[in-house]
Amino acid sequence: MRPLIQKIDSATQRQINLNSTVQKSAEYSIGKKDGSLALIPVYQAKKVRSLEVVLLIEEWASMVFWKEMAGEIRDWLEQIGAFRDVKLYRIGWDEDRQNLAIRTYSNDTCSIHPKDLIHPRGERLILFYSDCTSPDWYQGRYNQALQDWGKHQIVTLLSPFPEAMWERTALSRGWFVSLVNQTPRKPSQNWRFTSIPLLLQIEKEEENQHILRETIQKTYFPLPTISLTPSSLKAWALVVSGDSNATCAGVLLEKSPQNREIPATISPEMSGKQALELFASTASPLAWELLKKLAAAPVNLPIIRLIQSKLLSASNPLNIAEVILSGFLKVYLGGEPVKWDKGGKFNFHTPPNSLDFELDDEDRELLLTELGNSRALEVIFVLSEYIAQKLNLSTTTFFGLILTNPQVLLGKEAANLVRAFAKVSAKVFQKLGEAKYQEISQKLQSMVDSPPPPPVEEKWLRKYKTVTIAKVKELTRGEEILFQLLKDRLKDFSVEDGELYQRLRLTPEQLKILASEEITAETIPVQFREVLDNTEEEIITEKFNLTLFKSETVFVDETGQITAKEPVRAFYFEENPPSLKMLYIPSGEFWMGTEAEEIARLVEKYGGDWFQRESPRHLVKIAPFYLSQTPITQAQWLYIAQREDLKVERDLNPEPSHFKGSTNPVENVSWLDAVEFCQRLSKMTKKQYRLPSEAEWEYACRAGTTTPFHFGATLTSNLANYNTTQRFAKEPAGEYREETTPVGQFPPNGFGLYDMHGNVWEWCQDDFWENYQGAPNDGSAWQEKSKKQQNQANKALRGGSWCSYPDVCRSAFRRYFNRRVYDIDFGFRVVCGAGRTL
Repeated sequence: MRPLIQKIDSATQRQINLNSTVQKSAEYSIGKKDGSLALIPVYQAKKVRSLEVVLLIEEWASMVFWKEMAGEIRDWLEQIGAFRDVKLYRIGWDEDRQNLAIRTYSNDTCSIHPKDLIHPRGERLILFYSDCTSPDWYQGRYNQALQDWGKHQIVTLLSPFPEAMWERTALSRGWFVSLVNQTPRKPSQNWRFTSIPLLLQIEKEEENQHILRETIQKTYFPLPTISLTPSSLKAWALVVSGDSNATCAGVLLEKSPQNREIPATISPEMSGKQALELFASTASPLAWELLKKLAAAPVNLPIIRLIQSKLLSASNPLNIAEVILSGFLKVYLGGEPVKWDKGGKFNFHTPPNSLDFELDDEDRELLLTELGNSRALEVIFVLSEYIAQKLNLSTTTFFGLILTNPQVLLGKEAANLVRAFAKVSAKVFQKLGEAKYQEISQKLQSMVDSPPPPPVEEKWLRKYKTVTIAKVKELTRGEEILFQLLKDRLKDFSVEDGELYQRLRLTPEQLKILASEEITAETIPVQFREVLDNTEEEIITEKFNLTLFKSETVFVDETGQITAKEPVRAFYFEENPPSLKMLYIPSGEFWMGTEAEEIARLVEKYGGDWFQRESPRHLVKIAPFYLSQTPITQAQWLYIAQREDLKVERDLNPEPSHFKGSTNPVENVSWLDAVEFCQRLSKMTKKQYRLPSEAEWEYACRAGTTTPFHFGATLTSNLANYNTTQRFAKEPAGEYREETTPVGQFPPNGFGLYDMHGNVWEWCQDDFWENYQGAPNDGSAWQEKSKKQQNQANKALRGGSWCSYPDVCRSAFRRYFNRRVYDIDFGFRVVCGAGRTL
């Protein structure tokens, strides 16, 4: 991309020309009788990068497979330094599918008109990122906009597929050509094609090349087309820069296209064997190898990537594209075949990891034969490791359970994956022939055929989910007991510490029950309840010298009606500034994020790509910590902000808030302001204060719940301060207050925390990441490795605010802003480590 790093004179920005200014000032000053010097500034146009970039990603269902790369492409374009600005938009159609709709990538409410993409001086490069498989491409509905833009500036199609695969997309409706250009930044509509395709010459029945070229130019327009391979990008960059010796790929598209039918991926006259032979001969060797290995696995995108990384490290995303576009994999969402239409459940906003793929039985048999027994077993071993790790089991234990006690696995979080793994593995072992493999195959098949276990009734555990469980952990001097409630099993480990026996006065039989790894759904309700009923509230107070906080939390159904009330008992120490109560949050584990099915439901209901930031859902372990019971109030902020003697890095405005009130949350503060507050508080108290990590924040907000809100199925204006003009479920509209409210006036959650939903957004310590791929699982903040990258990063916000709709006030919702930005709904709360003393 180096040829694109060029500078031109800015039409709007000026700078002083130092040499000319010195010379002009000297000339003017010479001969002045008073001997004074005059400053005569001489300005010149500022040099700027020659192009800015607009990256358009097509808002079509099949692009769910490739859209994650859009953010990477944008970041790459910004990092190479060739462009003065890079913007990312979605392009699709309005609700009536009549007019083009171009929206900012992460915000449906901000849209632009197609003509606004035309730069008055042609200094804009439009990259249209699409796989060209939508009906709109086959019907030529984008052609007019592409022509309009291409008359004024460079427009280029960026395909996720290698050039060899373009023939299988709507680009086959045009004519593939090589393009040349001799003028830097010349509009792509004026680029020339080097030679006329032979079939096009035959179709036009014109021997005179000059007349034929004029005829083609009246009928077709050129669209430069590139893939993400280095050779394709390099050739295109040279042509953009005006290198007359360079050529790049392109396609001639009809100016007035004819509406045509979309072809089937595989000819219906072709048998499965013939289709596979055709794919094997035309696809890349790595794509063919990948397809064969997928025959031995239940298929989704995480598993495809797993097989790539473990067994085909030389492969790349283009090989995945070949396999998905082959037509052998049928796409399913929630167990149902997907429909490739905008109104269906499967659309551009569907989280790609929520999709499953299926091979026809005949194709699977043929592919397994091609793969061979040893390589099929290799795939099964890799998958066993992967699933066992998700279940926190060793590979040996996992495979032992799946053959001897599969019901234990079918109640766990990854039950659907376990069942799918058993179904495919049964077919693999059946093909191996030997008696021992046939026996394994039968056991696996019986697991697939068995009904899932009944759900466990968990309501009786609600009153134990906060203080009591925290006591059980803390009384073993740390984290020797791990409390984990799964769908079918409650598991606790290691109670060797005699302090548990001395303090709780449990009988040996009760200790045995508490420590057992074999507590099942049938034994939980009676036996474990007896153990918990023997605990005493005062123990933590004695041990940590904390104050006991008592209150009550509520749970509501989807209509907003209160269905249960539960006592809250939490422990805290009080800190200066005034009324800063630091609540003890016990250690534990929780599932962070949102399940794929729920994300798909939210996307379908509200639209918007941002819900995918909550995936993939993953298990996180949290160490104990202290968290301020409320967002920092204006009185607490003033107490610290006016202490200039505590300043660490920056000044603080003592009264930044738009809405005034000493007990209202402080707002209008940036992430940098919040960090400065924590640093000053640490300096004053000699304790370590900081912002919470995203994991700590969500764990504290949920307080043991798995519902959208810690109150249950929805919010009401009696439970939180938020924008009630939109409803989340079937709750009444309620009161929209349109400003912040004093903290602590609504019910707390199960940990005793107030205002976790609404009132103000709360800054977190983490840099912002588009999803949880690669996120830490220990509760720590997820930050860039280098300090420089951290200083450039956006920062995470949680909880929603007084002006937020309820769907973004959920426990799992994630938002981000630049760390320097402040707004009238940005606040924060603080964390102190469980050790507390610096």
